[in-house]
Amino acid sequence: MQAATSKPTLRLAQSSDLSAIASCWYYAFFHDDVIGDFMHPHRDQHPHDVYWFHYRGIRERFWDWRHQFIVAVVTEDGKEKVVGAADWRRIGEGGRMRELAWLDPRNLLRPIVSFRNRLSLRLIPNRAADPENVSFLDSHSDRYWTGEHAECWDLHVCGVDPDHQGKGIGKMLISWETGMADQEGVSASVLCGMENRGFYRKSGFTEEILKGDGGGIVLFRSAKT
Repeated sequence: MQAATSKPTLRLAQSSDLSAIASCWYYAFFHDDVIGDFMHPHRDQHPHDVYWFHYRGIRERFWDWRHQFIVAVVTEDGKEKVVGAADWRRIGEGGRMRELAWLDPRNLLRPIVSFRNRLSLRLIPNRAADPENVSFLDSHSDRYWTGEHAECWDLHVCGVDPDHQGKGIGKMLISWETGMADQEGVSASVLCGMENRGFYRKSGFTEEILKGDGGGIVLFRSAKT
């Protein structure tokens, strides 16, 4: 008997969602041309290591106040389930304005999590990854956002559970923050694989800036005036 499922809704992610986001992205990106093929060519031999890759990154970025995680949830037989998630980050002066005051104790959370991640990697190394490519997304964090795109909302990661794809959830996750970009009068951007290029173009990311290594491509959605 098929589970009764509600329509998807969006909300801000909570710390209790991190494992569910990692699980969602594990399935969403396992066969992706960038996160899958390029960054994790040995994932078939070590699939669980890919989950830990997602979880470590999500756990650390969640406590980076420039990042904003959004989740799409449904209710299945009375239980909430995360079926999609997006990690948006604010680049430029707008990002600096999102940071906490210097003496705020919550600033300790990210370095603590970063230390735990380094320790975790020693105990559970990412055997699925290509060591030279696994930091691809983070290593390209500054080189594209200059000039008219120096102030930008960047879609760092966006993924939808394969069982819930084709239902408009990805578009919902994108529209959440492109609306913020429009309110602030700034650009929006995404670094994606070639196979997802058409999807993001339909969402307004039509300005192609530069192809990255490994098939990645940077698309911008110009500021709305």
